Amino acid sequence: MQLPRGTFREIRKGETIENLIGELERLKFSGICSISSSAGTGTLVYKSGKCILVKFLGKSGDSGCAELQKNRTCEVDAALSTLDDAQIQLSLEFNKACRLVKAVKPLDSAPAAPAPEPVRKVPPPPAAPAAPPAPSAPLKAPPKPAAASSLFHRPAAPQPSAQPEQRPEKPVTAPQRPAMPAPPAAPQPRAAQPPADTESDAGSQHGSSFDKDIDTFDTMDLDNVTDKIRNDCKTMIKQLHLEHLMER
Repeated sequence: MQLPRGTFREIRKGETIENLIGELERLKFSGICSISSSAGTGTLVYKSGKCILVKFLGKSGDSGCAELQKNRTCEVDAALSTLDDAQIQLSLEFNKACRLVKAVKPLDSAPAAPAPEPVRKVPPPPAAPAAPPAPSAPLKAPPKPAAASSLFHRPAAPQPSAQPEQRPEKPVTAPQRPAMPAPPAAPQPRAAQPPADTESDAGSQHGSSFDKDIDTFDTMDLDNVTDKIRNDCKTMIKQLHLEHLMER
């Protein structure tokens, strides 16, 4: 992928892909996650905790996301770098083939443990005294599912039925009396108009300032002004870490 140079943040070692992606989503991470493992390398781009670009094991977009699902238990090393909004927008424009198109579902939940079969009571023989019933085996609690990630598929848990919301009754308010109209405002006296001599003085001053501006443009060196503007633009591009765009 063609990505701008971000601000280095940290390096993670020996983490599974599933745990790494889940933590980036919880932290609302925005930036680049470069993955390296024995199986291969990959790059993920996040915006506010949501993965927007994927390239893993040579596959891009939804195909790369499918490879991540197959290798989600694999341990990898990752380097994290942050990006601002302008750099993320540039990443989307220059890597359209790596965008995620399909809707992403949560991880598959772990299968629940089967319930033990009930113990059947055997009736005692008629001659022998009745034997006490055998105690039933204790039920095992199902294991808790792992933390879900938006990059992997899991069926959504059933939502409990929502109870009807009770709306509070509106209090009965007493009728309000109409407000008294405000008294009319007193007329303001008009300002006296300036004499005609001040307008002629202002016209002469405007004409003299215009002549000075014309003389300034005649004595200005346009080549120096052009070079200064170009240098300022180059300095601004270096501060945004976009020098690779000037090489094209």
